[in-house]
Amino acid sequence: MTIYELITEIQDLALDNDQIVATHIGNTFDIATSKSSEKYPAMWLELPILTDYIDRRKKTHTLALNTLSLAKSDDIQDQMLKTSDMEVVMDEILQAIDDNFTTIGISNLTSVTLRNFSDDDLVGVRCDVTFTIGREC
Repeated sequence: MTIYELITEIQDLALDNDQIVATHIGNTFDIATSKSSEKYPAMWLELPILTDYIDRRKKTHTLALNTLSLAKSDDIQDQMLKTSDMEVVMDEILQAIDDNFTTIGISNLTSVTLRNFSDDDLVGVRCDVTFTIGREC
């Protein structure tokens, strides 16, 4: 599976989630500045992607996935509620990935909550996911 195929599958699974309205890919400083509900809640896949060539037959790709939602400015309770919602959405996406990627292993998952992630008062969860896959050659 190529990086492009992996990313496309993850984006499709994210969009299958009822709460996610958009997916984006790029550097975190590229996150769109928009208070629009048409853009959030969203899944943002960060670049770059780390690849580790384990041996002649296997490699890993480590991706950072963000589930992000708009919160009210200076409202800690709303920020925590939206962060909690995004943690649930992240967990649902990770479970969908695990269910659908039967030939790919997920060897590591770590996450951290995000607050005031951009000028938009975005909150959510950033999860580093490491996939172990066979090499193409």
